[in-house]
Amino acid sequence: MKIVELEKENWKDFKLHFRWCSKTYYAVTVRSSEDSWIIELKRHKSDRLISKDYYEPLWQQWMDDESNGTSQIFGVEIDGQIIAWMTVAKESWNNRLRIHELLVLEEYRGKGVGKMLIEKAKQTARELNCRAVVLETQTNNSAIEFYKKQGFELNGLDLTAYSNDDIAKSEVRIDMIYKIER
Repeated sequence: MKIVELEKENWKDFKLHFRWCSKTYYAVTVRSSEDSWIIELKRHKSDRLISKDYYEPLWQQWMDDESNGTSQIFGVEIDGQIIAWMTVAKESWNNRLRIHELLVLEEYRGKGVGKMLIEKAKQTARELNCRAVVLETQTNNSAIEFYKKQGFELNGLDLTAYSNDDIAKSEVRIDMIYKIER
């Protein structure tokens, strides 16, 4: 098993098939007063299995446009077959490396493949002298626990990224960050 850099031109039309299930979610509560906002994210067990199944492009031109052409695609290869993908790009305006896409085929999850890709993102960030690695996920995605184990912390949230009802749907966008030690 090895990580290889993939040429954008060869993968520009490739769609990742994201499919996952979760038994937990983070409920978001926002309370406000005249002089404060209190935001709480609390993990709950769901009374139903939360499942997602959708397609997303591995790479899109806007990733290069927003990063001055720095986006890169990495794959994990076993016996000539790519079993996982990650797209990253340097956010030059704030000196962070953003993970845009990360997917490990279902049959290879829990075997260290995702950890390899996260370590590659951290290494790439250090090589580019970035101050952090950031990514987006959702409060109902079980991958949150994986990211926490890799050293990521909550960095922020967007209460209406996907719809005006994200809180009610328990699918709030959260940004997570791994700060690079200098």
